Amino acid sequence: MEAELGDLPVLRRPAAGAGACYLGGTHWAHDQEQGVHGEHFAGLWRTDEGVVAVVYPMESMFGETVALFDVHTAADTIVVVEYAYALDGPELDAVDRARPGLAYSPSWAELAAHLGAPIPWWPYALRRPDHLTGWRPGDEPRPVEVVTYPSWEALYALAEREPAGSAVRRACFTIGHRIRAGASEEALKRMDHLRSWAAKPDTPLPLVFPAVPDTTDQGLAEVATDDIVGAGLAELCARTDEAAVECLEQVSAWSGAEDLPYGGTFNLTRKDITRAAAEWIDRLREVPPTALHQLEGADYDTVGTFVDPVTGSPVVAVKGKFSFRDTREITYIGRAPKRLPAGSVLKEVVLDDPVWVRTADGTVYPAPAMDAPGLAWGYSGSGPLTLAECVGRLLDDGGAHAVTYGDDGRGEEPGLVALFKEKHRRGTRITRRELERARTSA
Repeated sequence: MEAELGDLPVLRRPAAGAGACYLGGTHWAHDQEQGVHGEHFAGLWRTDEGVVAVVYPMESMFGETVALFDVHTAADTIVVVEYAYALDGPELDAVDRARPGLAYSPSWAELAAHLGAPIPWWPYALRRPDHLTGWRPGDEPRPVEVVTYPSWEALYALAEREPAGSAVRRACFTIGHRIRAGASEEALKRMDHLRSWAAKPDTPLPLVFPAVPDTTDQGLAEVATDDIVGAGLAELCARTDEAAVECLEQVSAWSGAEDLPYGGTFNLTRKDITRAAAEWIDRLREVPPTALHQLEGADYDTVGTFVDPVTGSPVVAVKGKFSFRDTREITYIGRAPKRLPAGSVLKEVVLDDPVWVRTADGTVYPAPAMDAPGLAWGYSGSGPLTLAECVGRLLDDGGAHAVTYGDDGRGEEPGLVALFKEKHRRGTRITRRELERARTSA
C-alpha cells in the first residue's frame, strides 16, 4: 500500500494531517536567463511531503511550470494558479521535482489538505508585490490598490504634477480612474463568483481572500467631461516630454483612438500610389517630433516627423517597417480624422488603402475612421459594411463622426454595401452622383 501511495503525485497522496508551516513568499521579476517566462509571486509552505511553492503569475504570458524549479530551488512541488477555471475553481497546474516530466492538476481540496489551511487567492489586479510578500496566514483582508495594464499609476503621476483644474490634469485623472475602477470591478466580480462557488456543498473550494480593492481614489473627484478630456489629451499629444509619451501609450492601450483627438492609424508608401495619396503626401509639413510622433514611431527607424496641415494629425515616416519588403522603403504612418470639418460636402470616394474622400472644395482627406472597425471593399464582410455606413453618413452630413463598434447602422445601406462588395480596382474614384444612385438602387 505504501509503495502504491509513493507512486502517486505528491498532492494526490492522502495528507498526514499535521499543519503546514508558511515560510513566506518571494516576488520574481521577468528573468529569461533563469528559465522563468513571467513575473510571479511564490508562497512557500513546508509540508510533510516537502516544500510546496504555490505560484501566482502576474502577467498573462507564463512559461512551463517545471521551469520554475530553476529559481525555486527549495521547492519539492510547484503549483501554478492559472487564470483559467477548472471544475472546482481556478485551474491548478502542479509538478513534483522527483518526477518533472509528469504534470497534474490537483483539486483545491487536495492542495488545502496538504497545506493544512485554506489557500490564499488574489485576482490578478490585486497581486501587488509589497502586499503579496507581506501577507501571512490569518491576516485580515487588506485594501490594495489595483495593478493594471494599461497603468493608471502613470496617468495619476503626471496628473499630480499638473496645475489644479488644468485640462491635462483632469484628462489623465479621468482615464486613469476609468482604468482603475474597471479593474476593481472585475476583481470584485471574480471574488464574488468564487464565493458563490465555494458556498455550494458539492464543490469544496477552501479559499481565503487576503485583499480587497482599495476604493480610496483621488482621481474620482477630478473626473471630467469628454470635451475636457479631449482638450487635455490634444495638449498632451503636442508635448515632447517622456511622461507625456508614457501617458499616451497607456491611453492608446486602454481605448485605442477613442479618447485621442485623431482617428485610426494607416500606412502609406510612395511606391505605386494613387493621385489622392500623392496629394496627401505632398502637403505634409515637417515638424519637430511631439509625444504622439514618438509613440507612433517608437518601434521603427524614424526618418521624419510631419503634420497634415489640413487635419492637424501627426505623421511619422519610418524606414523598413515591413520585414517582407525592401528595408530601405519609406512608410508614412498617419492617422485618419474622426470627422471632417462641419459643413463639408462629399464629392467623391477613392478606393485605396486608406480610403480617401474628396470634398466639394477639392480637399482630399483620409476617410473618417477609427482603428476598428476598418474600411475596406471587394469582398463580403465587415469592411464593406463599415465603408457603406461611413459613406452613407457623409452623404447626409459631411461632418459626421466615424463609424464605431457601438453604432447600430451597419447593414442599413444595402445599395452602398452592394457597391463596395464589388472588386473595384485600387484607385477607383466614385462620384457623389454614382454613390447616390447606388444608395437608392437597393
